[in-house]
Amino acid sequence: MVNLFRLLGLPDPSKAASPAVTRPKRSADPGPQKNDSFHDFGEPRWEDRTKRMMSKPERFVHYVKPDDLHRLNLHGMEARLTAGDLIIADLGSLVHMPSQQEVCRRRIQTLGEQSGLPVFALNEADTLLMIAGRNMRVDTEKHLLGMAKWGQLSENENQSGESRL
Repeated sequence: MVNLFRLLGLPDPSKAASPAVTRPKRSADPGPQKNDSFHDFGEPRWEDRTKRMMSKPERFVHYVKPDDLHRLNLHGMEARLTAGDLIIADLGSLVHMPSQQEVCRRRIQTLGEQSGLPVFALNEADTLLMIAGRNMRVDTEKHLLGMAKWGQLSENENQSGESRL
């Protein structure tokens, strides 16, 4: 006799059901589980490997802006500039206080003069100032803040050949 269930591609109820595949119980912890098939980069061996492969940074970028009393804290920045660090001063929060903005701008200029490094204005309003540290290059001939000069400047800047940093 023909098995109707087999003919229709259905499981035969007369045969015992095969044991269900049991999955290991998982913890409610979202972290890596015991038998996971990926690397846990938080393990000490991966951390040690990364430390061996990557050198410690020698130069840093310091972003300074006025505090709540509208003062710039530049204490120790001259030493950082001689170490080769980059300082970016954001005076944009003082836009409503032009005299205090000028005081902070003069302090940045004085820091640059003491270090023997030029101060660059990064925007038209001169509220974003940059001092590149020792042995750091700033290209003022071909680029304006990393953008290709000839393709993205206005017509009069292209003709004069000057860039403002």
